[in-house]
Amino acid sequence: MTASTSMSVFHQWLLADPSSKTSACAIVLHIADSRPADLLIQEITEYLNEYDDDGEGRWLPATQELVEKVATDPSHRRLLGLADSFPADPKDSTPGQQKTLLALGRRGHVVFRAASNTYEALGTGNHFHAGVGTTGEITNECHIVLNPDLISQSCIAHIIGDVFLEWLHCETRRNAPIQDIR
Repeated sequence: MTASTSMSVFHQWLLADPSSKTSACAIVLHIADSRPADLLIQEITEYLNEYDDDGEGRWLPATQELVEKVATDPSHRRLLGLADSFPADPKDSTPGQQKTLLALGRRGHVVFRAASNTYEALGTGNHFHAGVGTTGEITNECHIVLNPDLISQSCIAHIIGDVFLEWLHCETRRNAPIQDIR
């Protein structure tokens, strides 16, 4: 996906009606640093846009390229309700990316890779956490953890999408009070 295509998809996603609280979910991928994520993000998004009837085709693949572009562009940050600029933090070279991920996640219908320092901030209230890696590589709590060495790569996106849809429509979860992550 080119930068202009991903920005076009971002704008379509942003202009769509906001999600209801019960369906405003994000899929947060916890993937070992040595493993690529953008292709998996794209595959999960395509799968959900085809099979999540409630999502109405508005799932956004928040690839690293898209997150960086939104985080560094004041006009795109404003569209998400973020400040024009982020204060510099000498300990973290990407404070804007974490805030961008949180804003995307609050809006819902987005799939993205968790930054190493975002787990606590993202919480588990209305986010589905999926780990892709071995037991030693994935240390955060996830709803599902898949070892890509034991599963065909072509199945991983479908498995995550199917388990997410089951989780999304679980009556116990849907009737539970929604936790606000702000």
